[in-house]
Amino acid sequence: MAHNERFEELAALQALGMPLGGEAPDFARHLDEGCPVCEELLADFRLAATTLSVEAPPRRPRPELRGRILASLPGPAAAPAVRPAPVPRTAWWLAAAAAILFVFILWDDARVRRQREELRSQTAQLSGELARAQAETARRDLRVRVLESDDVKVLYLGGKDPQPGARAKVFWSEKAKTGVILAGNLAPLPPGKQYELWVFAEGKPVAAGVFDADSSGRALFESKNLPGLASAQNFAVTIEPRGGVPQPTGPVVLVGTPAA
Repeated sequence: MAHNERFEELAALQALGMPLGGEAPDFARHLDEGCPVCEELLADFRLAATTLSVEAPPRRPRPELRGRILASLPGPAAAPAVRPAPVPRTAWWLAAAAAILFVFILWDDARVRRQREELRSQTAQLSGELARAQAETARRDLRVRVLESDDVKVLYLGGKDPQPGARAKVFWSEKAKTGVILAGNLAPLPPGKQYELWVFAEGKPVAAGVFDADSSGRALFESKNLPGLASAQNFAVTIEPRGGVPQPTGPVVLVGTPAA
């Protein structure tokens, strides 16, 4: 049986112990079918109703209650029983309506909290997607600046032991002091290792950034901007600890020189 708002009202009435009338069989069958919304509401309403009864302030018994108690005691001096005044039906309905209103307030508050958490989660997800998009845009802009630069040089890197089959091209701009490396046939590395690109200037290696190869052994990487670097004389790729090192320590897998 499809869920509707009337079943939510019946859940509130059942939690308060109020009769459901002719709608009771339909609501019971709806619960038996396993409606998650009504099951959650019924649990929340019962908790709220219990809380409402516990938090109700104490009341002084009516004076006629004393007469009823004395009349029930044996003895010749028993006081005549005093019939209590009936509770107005209107008052009963007002109390029930107030309880239902209280339950719905609690339910709405819980729903608002859930919606707020969902909104926070969606906002964080969108922020992450925006950051990734901005990073990708920055990388694309860098490629354009390098590849379209009027001084771009194509640098060919050949494989060395332990990966003689590795190959790479570096597109390097002396004006921008940065480049893009496109590599292939690279072997997968352990989790604690990465490939690191080195630019040699005046015979000294300068760290230009670390990168990983994909499952097919390919890699596309934009080097760091190195404004203080003199003219690039040579390039190499080594295997280093993840995160990179200031000076090469691992085996050289790719090496090459600029082509004029």
